[in-house]
Amino acid sequence: MEEERLVFLSTSSHGDGVRHQIEKVLEQRSKSFNAILRQVPSIGDAVKLLTDGVGDVVAMSPENWLEHQADHLKIIGLLTRREPTWVLVSDDKPEYLIKNANIVCHHPLIKRQMLRLRQDFNLLDKEHVGLNEFDADSREEIEFLENLRGEGKIDGYVAKRSQYNLLTTKTRRHTLGLHKGSPERSHFVPPPLNGFTLLVGRTGFPKNKIEHIIDSPAEFAYRIESALVSNVPDDLVDFTGIHVEQRSIGTILREAKGNNDDWTMTAVIDPEKKVRDKGVRIEMRIETISVDGKVTASAEQIGPPDKHRVAMVNLLQEWSSMLTTLTSDHNATKRRIRNMPDAFHDERPAMMRIHSDESE
Repeated sequence: MEEERLVFLSTSSHGDGVRHQIEKVLEQRSKSFNAILRQVPSIGDAVKLLTDGVGDVVAMSPENWLEHQADHLKIIGLLTRREPTWVLVSDDKPEYLIKNANIVCHHPLIKRQMLRLRQDFNLLDKEHVGLNEFDADSREEIEFLENLRGEGKIDGYVAKRSQYNLLTTKTRRHTLGLHKGSPERSHFVPPPLNGFTLLVGRTGFPKNKIEHIIDSPAEFAYRIESALVSNVPDDLVDFTGIHVEQRSIGTILREAKGNNDDWTMTAVIDPEKKVRDKGVRIEMRIETISVDGKVTASAEQIGPPDKHRVAMVNLLQEWSSMLTTLTSDHNATKRRIRNMPDAFHDERPAMMRIHSDESE
């Protein structure tokens, strides 16, 4: 009996990396997996065809899912996560660009991360360079930006890695990454839920039909990041980076040793110099940055997968407590604390401003 052919639905490339990834996966599996990919005009059309039974699986981004999720649909699984970090397209690393470099950067979080790196950057919004006429993350948008850079009108621009891959002619790009092995470099915790490709089907669709193309670590990371995002206040989401990753204990130990990270070494190795609970670890990071890029409230947790719920709670509590402390005014105190300077006891404004309309 001939194996049933599965119909996957996807839109054309929109700079989110979904179309390219699903196309590549199905092509690589073409000899062992009876499936066909059909292009539709929009995700809305794909969802309608899926609902009507014309297709079996829709490949979409987390943003698409938030817009189109419904009771009769479910996430069957995820493809392997793509690199979630963004890139700076410029002639040199951000640390070495000219003073007051003009850089187009529209994402609120990455703007603040760039200011944290260098206060002299002149960060431009889309409207400053006439980008509003183009679809977000499109090929036309990034080709326009590259032309501006080639003409010397800007010194660089920040884009999703998947959008950068749409460029007809590749040029130098620099990862705005976590730089775990280089603590001396400024780090960039990416906006949450970047790099995921969701495979959505009708409720009841058997997962085992596509289990050989889905990735369990990606699914686990997506679930945790989604839960963390849901616990971040709406007015902070745009300025908060979140990243969850499953990593081998060996990689974590090598990085900790290279960075002289005693805290991580102590958390992973017991007093007898043996690794506590061998296996993989779930690494969670969260950070929120002030409007001027000068103050960061961040937290990190590393632990075994079976204790991820406890790690999530601890992460959010630590981050929330730090955020509250940094954004609260320091009241004057009459009680003198030994060895503290007199200025410590004076009234002072909050160290951190998150929104630009807050009083100075």
